[in-house]
Amino acid sequence: MSGGRDSTALLHAMRLIVAERPQFTLRAVHVDHQLQPASAAWSKQCEQACIALGVPFTAVQVVPDPGYPEGVEAAARLARYEALGKQLQSDETLLTAHHADDQLETVLLALVRGAGVSGLAAMPPIKRFANGSHMRPLLEFTRAEVESWARAQGLAWIDDPTNEQPRFDRNYLRREVLPVLQRRWPSVAHSVSRSALHIGEARHLLEELAEADLSQALVGRCLDMHAVKALSFARRSNLIRRWLAKLGVRMPSTRKLAALEYDILLAADDKVPSAAWDDVEVRRYGDLLYCERAQPLDTSMQLAWSRAVPLPLPGMLGALEMTASATGLASSRLPDELQVRFRQGGEKLQLPGRAHRSYLKNLLQDAQVLPWWRERLPLIYSAEKLIAVADLWIAAEFATDDGSPALRIAWRDRPEIVAVSRGTSS
Repeated sequence: MSGGRDSTALLHAMRLIVAERPQFTLRAVHVDHQLQPASAAWSKQCEQACIALGVPFTAVQVVPDPGYPEGVEAAARLARYEALGKQLQSDETLLTAHHADDQLETVLLALVRGAGVSGLAAMPPIKRFANGSHMRPLLEFTRAEVESWARAQGLAWIDDPTNEQPRFDRNYLRREVLPVLQRRWPSVAHSVSRSALHIGEARHLLEELAEADLSQALVGRCLDMHAVKALSFARRSNLIRRWLAKLGVRMPSTRKLAALEYDILLAADDKVPSAAWDDVEVRRYGDLLYCERAQPLDTSMQLAWSRAVPLPLPGMLGALEMTASATGLASSRLPDELQVRFRQGGEKLQLPGRAHRSYLKNLLQDAQVLPWWRERLPLIYSAEKLIAVADLWIAAEFATDDGSPALRIAWRDRPEIVAVSRGTSS
């Protein structure tokens, strides 16, 4: 509960309902975003209100990301639901006090931002959430109806002064736009909420279609380009959105989706085209479409590695660690201090059991390491001698051959660097 009018009304209404149904229990969670000087006092007020009702109370503090690209409201919402998800038990349902006017605001904001079907479906009455579910039992009631009931019950609530600041989009709609719409169409909140339900049904149908297409196109973590190209433009876009959503990445802009269509799907077969947003890169390799997370990496850098301790790598590359092993690198041949570098081109390595050195370029191709990862593999050196290539290969010169103590390189949180095989199960 926030302590505002709507959540206070919901808390009291649920307290009355649960009192008549002993098979249910009720507890309240307050999320303090720490964005207002009075937020600690508000948390205390919520606690006192719950004590008076005999409702168990939990307060959680969060710190919204100040640099979140979609603004402070979105950052606070993200932090709030993350905190609530951690609180929710598998046999519990999260109840929030969103009403019909909130739904109207959500739909209007989605419209002015150019949202698709998922955005226009706005807030569903019930959905799966974290370990349980999330219900919005007040969606059928308007703001005025909720306030009228709260006043009739003699309830007191907290008024957040930021609700009056028109610089926030929702407040601007609430103060400047909704009154005009409601004067012309008094039932606009109910009507738009009903439309959101219809759009939600359409969204579910699109999701079912996308799942059917995904079952035919998915190869491991990738999409089969032949299966994707066989679909109509609309079904391709629907499929790609579903694929990205299941990978847990933020949906790209319409322009980026168009880049996937024209720059990647239609590129010549010998190209490795890509599209990027946030820390996500979508690339085509062979006849598969990959989605990878990566960060910029200065491949000219050199890292000092004391082999006695793990070495965190930059660019979301995980970490390197030396562990004891029956075979591998001879401990006696390794210095305590190593260097980690990245490919510059022309590197060679003689593998154990081979008579000649091989170009690293050829080894990577033969191992089907994906092209965009080949420049990002950590190369381990002793002075100017290449000892190992990540956890893939070691140099014969440093390999143990007499049963002496050995070490192996463990690459923790290693990215998926090898091309997906056609035999990979989806």
